[in-house]
Amino acid sequence: MRSHILAPLMATSLIVAAPVSAQEMAPETEWAERVADPEFQEQMAGMLGGFLTVILDIPIGQFATAAQQAIPEGLEDKVDRDGKLSRIDPDMTIGDLASGDNPDFEQDMQGKLRKGSAMAGILASEIGALLPQLKAMSERMKRRMEEQQ
Repeated sequence: MRSHILAPLMATSLIVAAPVSAQEMAPETEWAERVADPEFQEQMAGMLGGFLTVILDIPIGQFATAAQQAIPEGLEDKVDRDGKLSRIDPDMTIGDLASGDNPDFEQDMQGKLRKGSAMAGILASEIGALLPQLKAMSERMKRRMEEQQ
């Protein structure tokens, strides 16, 4: 299932985005080093794992039932072509739906979060190394635009 592969990668991209979007951004090498730190990566993977576990416990079956009932008469075939909504158990959670028949789903998810955190660390290091060049390029572009006015 692609969604359970992409979700941890998207979540770990927040690790890189958070320091960049912070009001008081640390020097580029500082945040890149922090995100590249294996201990920090483990903490982030644990935090994201806890967050995703909470999300996976959200009941989805009741939403599916409500969505099925909200489909206007005559549009059932267009909105829910394969009838999946009506086959969802009312007590099902997002985790039940996401895990399918994988008994190791949560353990696999945790592993993917750790790998995603490590990938974010590598990405942060690479971006950190590029920041001085990107800043210089930005200044050159700014000067050129001012010259055009």
